[in-house]
Amino acid sequence: MGPVAHPVMNAAVLTADRTMEYREVPVPEAGPGELLVRVAASGICGSDLSAYRGLHPYKKAPVVLGHEFCGRVVATGPGVDRFSAGDLVCSSAYASCDTCPPCRTGATHLCRNRTNLSHLGWEGSFAELVLLRENMTYRLPAGLDHEAGAMVEPLSIGLHAMRLADATGGPAVTVLGTGTIGLACVVAARRLGFGPVHCVDRGPGKGDLARSVGADGYVDVDQEELRPGSAALTPGGSDITVIASGHPGVVTDAAAITRPGGQVIVVSYFGGPQDVDWNSLVSAELTVRFSALSTAADFEEVIGWLDRGEVDPVSLVTHRFPLHDAAAAMHLMDEAAGTVGKILLQVDRESE
Repeated sequence: MGPVAHPVMNAAVLTADRTMEYREVPVPEAGPGELLVRVAASGICGSDLSAYRGLHPYKKAPVVLGHEFCGRVVATGPGVDRFSAGDLVCSSAYASCDTCPPCRTGATHLCRNRTNLSHLGWEGSFAELVLLRENMTYRLPAGLDHEAGAMVEPLSIGLHAMRLADATGGPAVTVLGTGTIGLACVVAARRLGFGPVHCVDRGPGKGDLARSVGADGYVDVDQEELRPGSAALTPGGSDITVIASGHPGVVTDAAAITRPGGQVIVVSYFGGPQDVDWNSLVSAELTVRFSALSTAADFEEVIGWLDRGEVDPVSLVTHRFPLHDAAAAMHLMDEAAGTVGKILLQVDRESE
């Protein structure tokens, strides 16, 4: 009797820093409480780029990256009762333990026992199939555009960040950085009734993306120095400044453009230590809050936006690649110019 043949699938595997290979890998099997999902579309996140560059704290080669995705359930393991084969779903980037004190209060994003996609052998969505846990999975409207479904996770991150802001002190928002998470914060600010909303980044293309999701103004720091009183910012300073960029000096930049007594929301991660002029934050009595991940409540609200047609996140997508060209997609993001927005991998085009 010959060896048993195990099923395989195609995946884009990060094999070394800045090296992505398209190859066959084993198909995972759904165990208790798990679902096997055929990926339709998967976005490339800033954390994926960090791993690609060898800078991520725990996502290390060899690994299949990806957690911003949409797909259909093809199999469920024992004990799964909320999903069936054929359901269109998305997921968070992590599975919580559901037993620790934060989990018991719904703050699953603060679970210190959570497990994460693309870590410790749990492969991500840059593949034809991905294995999920039931408690991290969310059902999408059956006919939802797959690219919109792949944007739910980053939109939930932006919503979670903006929910931390207190608009009673003034609703004017400035977002530093117009990557996907920065733009998700713009969308969320608009949905929550904040405004005016201004953005800061480099290059005119980023300004076009910001305005496409509702930004009222844009400062291109290649053309204009970022300073209090910049023509495209709120006179007197921003009430709420969102840090969605990890560039050196960004915290000091935020302090400079936030009005005394205002708020700074930090949603970005950083590639290394930041030099911060803490005196500028102390003297202006700024409130600084930090935002991490998102929760089930954030996912459900974003899915509701999409179901009701209140938000069109597909406008953020500027580039699309088939899965077998994932290396080219990562290279483009690595060398990104100002006109690059969300990059999507079209994994299972036949499922459209």
